[in-house]
Amino acid sequence: MTVFEALPALIPYQPAFLVMALLSMVAILLSFLGAPLAFLSGEQVPGMPLRQDHAALSFRALRAYSNTVENLPAFALALLAAIIAGVSPFWVNTLAWLFLGFRLAYWAVYYAGLGNPAGGPRTMCYVGGLTSNAVLAGLAIYALL
Repeated sequence: MTVFEALPALIPYQPAFLVMALLSMVAILLSFLGAPLAFLSGEQVPGMPLRQDHAALSFRALRAYSNTVENLPAFALALLAAIIAGVSPFWVNTLAWLFLGFRLAYWAVYYAGLGNPAGGPRTMCYVGGLTSNAVLAGLAIYALL
């Protein structure tokens, strides 16, 4: 028996849970990609601080992974709080998919090295994801008041 069968009220939130699982899988994949790009290329030394070079794919890969693991817990907590608080499944699912879309764009832009290191398309993608997550958390807080 699945949780959805035991708790049918969660069924409308299934897309949001899918987004959380997809984001977790991407974090795992980014972790896997970071080490080969950084250490096999010789651009980064294990155990040493990152060399601050946005031109190096290995630096961007490790920073993309770090940024992901910094943002994933906040998203997961906001998502769970919104679901537990009974925020409309429409808004929870929409904001979850928006967050995923912005994160996918963030990773693509960062890996490709597009734009300036600050204030460019990567920053816009980050702010879009941050905003969708903040709205999700805000809706959860509002519903819990």
